[in-house]
Amino acid sequence: MIKLELPAFETLRYLAEHDPERLEQLRRTLTEQLIARSPEASRHRLRGLQFQIENRVRLAPNPIAACVAISRMMHAALDQLQRAFHNGPEAPRRSARVIALSRREKR
Repeated sequence: MIKLELPAFETLRYLAEHDPERLEQLRRTLTEQLIARSPEASRHRLRGLQFQIENRVRLAPNPIAACVAISRMMHAALDQLQRAFHNGPEAPRRSARVIALSRREKR
């Protein structure tokens, strides 16, 4: 597999202004490469996330709205992670029988 690296910012800016189709192809190629290099157990989830992102971008009326939609997705995921971190996993609920203990009297 050929390793592609992210071009310099100036190159990306030039592509965005003058050749957006080529920039989109680069994005798809790099995304596919990242997913292909990921552990197999993560690939299905990553493809699902890619699908969600691409659809939010497709539905957005302009690039700024697409950026805002993706940013909201990211913030929602980070908020969920933060809540899980602070609250910890919920302990499984178990039923128990309570046994009364009598006090021993002092001698």
